[in-house]
Amino acid sequence: MNSNNDKDRKHDGKFEAEQCECCSEDWGVKVGALIDNELAPADAVKAGEHLLVCDKCRDFAAKLRRLKGVTDTMKLADLPDARWRQYWTGIYNRIERGIGWVFMSIGLLILIVFGGYYIFEDFFIDPEVPISIKVGMGAFGIGIIILLISVGREAYFRHKTDRYKEVDL
Repeated sequence: MNSNNDKDRKHDGKFEAEQCECCSEDWGVKVGALIDNELAPADAVKAGEHLLVCDKCRDFAAKLRRLKGVTDTMKLADLPDARWRQYWTGIYNRIERGIGWVFMSIGLLILIVFGGYYIFEDFFIDPEVPISIKVGMGAFGIGIIILLISVGREAYFRHKTDRYKEVDL
């Protein structure tokens, strides 16, 4: 009960065109590479010559060209803005985002604490580092921490009090 359509389908994980007597096992890959212009020029010539004499492989190449033509013209549709707003206002999406931020913050905090400990241990306790460098690095680090906290607080406050966040432009 083998019909012509059965030959187009996979058989034991291999395309029927790969099963013709004159072709090697990896012929389907070579045909795909030929169609995608990925073969070296000498290999492309050999593959082209083979397609001239082998009907099964020529049919297989034609099917791959049609498939490539269809997939090359496909485009994903953009979701409408209303659908995105509905997604982001959903409770599960907000919970996912919040949980993600919590875990990321915990991980970052752990890394900062351990990193700070090792910097303190290796840099600030080292007697060979001059005191002026230690004070300068300490002031720089404290300044960065204060600025990061300030920017984070400002962003949080602005987000909570933005009276235009529901307005679409």
